[in-house]
Amino acid sequence: MRPPELFAWLPALLGTAALVGFLVLSGLALVPAVLLLFGFAALCPYRHHSSVARHLLWLLLLAAVLWLLQSLGLLLLPPLIALLAAYLFDPVLERLQRYRIPRWVAALVIVLAIFGAVGALSVLIFPKVFAQLDTIVRQISNFYTAAVQYLESRRFFRTFARYGIPPELLQNLVQQELLPRLEQVFQALLSALLSVLTELSRILTHLVNLVLLPILMVYLMADFPKLRRVIREVLQHQSPAALRVLQQANPVARAYIGWILFASAMIGLLSGILYALFDIPYAVMLGLLSGLLNPIPYFGVLVTMGAGAVAILLAQSEQFLRDFLVMSAIINGLHFINAYFVEPRVLGKRVGLHPVMVILALLLFGKLFGIAGMLLAVPTTAVAMTFFNQWRANVRQSAASVSQAEQP
Repeated sequence: MRPPELFAWLPALLGTAALVGFLVLSGLALVPAVLLLFGFAALCPYRHHSSVARHLLWLLLLAAVLWLLQSLGLLLLPPLIALLAAYLFDPVLERLQRYRIPRWVAALVIVLAIFGAVGALSVLIFPKVFAQLDTIVRQISNFYTAAVQYLESRRFFRTFARYGIPPELLQNLVQQELLPRLEQVFQALLSALLSVLTELSRILTHLVNLVLLPILMVYLMADFPKLRRVIREVLQHQSPAALRVLQQANPVARAYIGWILFASAMIGLLSGILYALFDIPYAVMLGLLSGLLNPIPYFGVLVTMGAGAVAILLAQSEQFLRDFLVMSAIINGLHFINAYFVEPRVLGKRVGLHPVMVILALLLFGKLFGIAGMLLAVPTTAVAMTFFNQWRANVRQSAASVSQAEQP
């Protein structure tokens, strides 16, 4: 580098060094927002000249969205729910517009109907759910106290003394093995219930934000065509291929998400009613759990059956085996009917994922993002497979074009 060029670059180098030093000394270098901002500032000038810079910008945008979701948490829940509702009800609103019904009027009627139904169900269901959760917590405590008292009672030692087991050996076994493990099980059950109550309380603390939900839903439903038009214009200019794939994935995502929400509500309602008709303990809570876990294939049924077994055991039912078999038959029967008779007629083969792929997606998303990841595993994998199938079709088309061009 010649001296004139060196002097030309020297102010930029000194300014960069001063900026980096300031960020490090002030601690701003570890702030994600600052790092994302400087990443965009550094890569934007090269986005039209380098494909690597464009790909890095997309990755930075994805990182910014994920960081924003993690940072804001439940604050984003109302707008995300409103956006999902606008996305799902957009075809319905377009159809109503054909009958000359103003879009905002139709959106207002739909929102009022949704919140009326949810409010009525909440008044009927949630008081019973909280009461049953409180009963379960008290029964777990009573069960643990009774078990400890029995293990330390003379009756327990006399029972095993008949089989030639010395009381001293049995006492050491109880003190060192049984009681610590029983305490671990007790703490695990209580922590699971407390985590559920904690999540519910966190949602209730954001009730002020949820008050804005119907307003957001009406506005987004009314103005969703504008948002859709903006997205289409941006993708047509920036990435027409991504727009084509997105248009192909759109019916898959809308059909799956809409159906899974409807099926979860129906399975929760029907299972709760059937549990109550067959006198299954904690029918309302188990019905709500069946509906909430319905979007998780395979694992949702297993968790529901496990929770039902624990609830029936804590209720000290005289017909434990009968209640558990009836509860298992109800939830498995509803899932069987939904999976093999109803869902194929509604969705067809638009969400055709191999069971092995579904299980792997559930394990991966559950490990990374917990219960929320398991709920999003199947629709995300289905959309990703749509992108993959489109890419494979493009590769095959390109290979066929090359082979035809090489033929004399």
